[in-house]
Amino acid sequence: MVYDKVKAGRMLRVVLDVSEGALDQAGGPTGSPSLRIPALESEKIMRTLAAKGDVDAMYHEYLRVLQANPAVGETLHRHHRKSFESEFYRFASIYWERD
Repeated sequence: MVYDKVKAGRMLRVVLDVSEGALDQAGGPTGSPSLRIPALESEKIMRTLAAKGDVDAMYHEYLRVLQANPAVGETLHRHHRKSFESEFYRFASIYWERD
């Protein structure tokens, strides 16, 4: 396991960007309330893992979120918002970078 609080914080920023867009979309006038629960759950789990600095667990959780909720990504793409799918390269590049 790799513990790196700085890297975990940068990875968390990616998740927060996605969840922020999802929550904005969920609460808007043409919103999709179904986005709220997956966004809040992923944010909660990632914050917990980032507090520990467990980047391996964050990476695996991100992959799980990608597989568990493909409809969330489709909805966000349709409304031109950042999604877990569109931000995967950014997240993975932080995970794989060498110190």
